[in-house]
This record gives sequence, C-alpha cells and structure tokens, in this order.
Amino acid sequence: MLILHLKKITLKFIAISDTHGCHRQLDLPKGDILLHAGDVCNQGNKDHVEDFLEWIKDLDFEHKILIRGNHDIDLKTKNSLLNLEMPKGVIQLDHSGVEINNIPIWGIPFPLDWNKRTWETIPINTQILITHQPPYSILDNPPYSPSIGSKKLLKKVKSIQPKVHLFGHIHASYGKKEIDNTLFLNASAYKASKKRIINEPFVFEL
Repeated sequence: MLILHLKKITLKFIAISDTHGCHRQLDLPKGDILLHAGDVCNQGNKDHVEDFLEWIKDLDFEHKILIRGNHDIDLKTKNSLLNLEMPKGVIQLDHSGVEINNIPIWGIPFPLDWNKRTWETIPINTQILITHQPPYSILDNPPYSPSIGSKKLLKKVKSIQPKVHLFGHIHASYGKKEIDNTLFLNASAYKASKKRIINEPFVFEL
C-alpha cells in the first residue's frame, strides 16, 4: 500500500461519482483530497476520459483518488479506458489502496472480468472504502426497481465497518445514510434524463 503524509491532522475530503463526461459542470468546494467513485465518461467515450484527466490534474487538491466505473470500459475491446498513466497527484485504485495521514483508503472498481470480482481484498483496517457498485439495500434502488446492490459487499462492509463507504452507479439513489459506524455515500452527480450534473459533491472530514 502506498503511504503518503500531509501536514494537516484533519483532512477534508470531497466525494463525487458518475460525472459521465460533465465534470466541468461541477462546482467543487475546497478540500484536501478529491475522491471519485467511477464513471468519468459516458458510454465508453475515450475523449471524455482524456478531457477528464486534463481537468483533474489542474484541480487544487493535495491528492485526487479515483476508481473505474462500468462506463469507463471500451465497449468493443472491453478494456479499461483508464489504463493510462495518471497525471501527477492523481491515484487510480484497482483492488489496491493508499494510506494518507494514517487513513487507509481502499478502492475496488467495476470489474473487467466478473469471474474475478472479489470483495475479499478489502483490508480489515480500511477507513475509507471506494467501490463503484453499492452494497445491497443501501442507496441502491433504480427507479421502480428493487435493490440491486451486492449482498457480498454488504456482508464485507458490515464486517470491517469503514468510517466511510463511497460509491455511485445508481443515480436515482443519490444521498447519504449513516448505519452503525459507517457513513454511506452514493455520490452520483449526473442525471441521464437531463444530460447534466444535478447533484452536489459530498464533504466529510477525518
């Protein structure tokens, strides 16, 4: 795990997800670390990814951390569109983690191979968990549909109890919910019917 140290004891995190190529519409508050839970582009648009990386590298955060969403995959080759060298200060997590000021952060992206998807890589000491998919029954309801989150992910999160679990994917369930010792954030920013960003970033401190 990569270990990074900042001077501040308390860090301010800005959490977003599912920007779908409309990242430049965001009005981000000031903070120390930006977290993005996937879907930087819409329907596998390579130009969205390139513009996103150009945009994010100039943002005034000490670190920017992101994972891959289901729309960040080439529709023809099924390869990740984020399989690029990240700009300085941008960290992509893929079943991997980073520790900043003794805060362990772990990220699991949308799988390229469903047969290899696993939540078992999440370390027990994780304080911030970033996944694209939500856990079952928590902010995971599409319009007029039952819960479609992962039951295995829910079981793992209940076991390790991170302080924050950030995800997206289900735009209609944007919101936050505190259960036991974990703050769950569905930070989906984009609304498909309006083709623009409608939801505000979440802000939290650790």
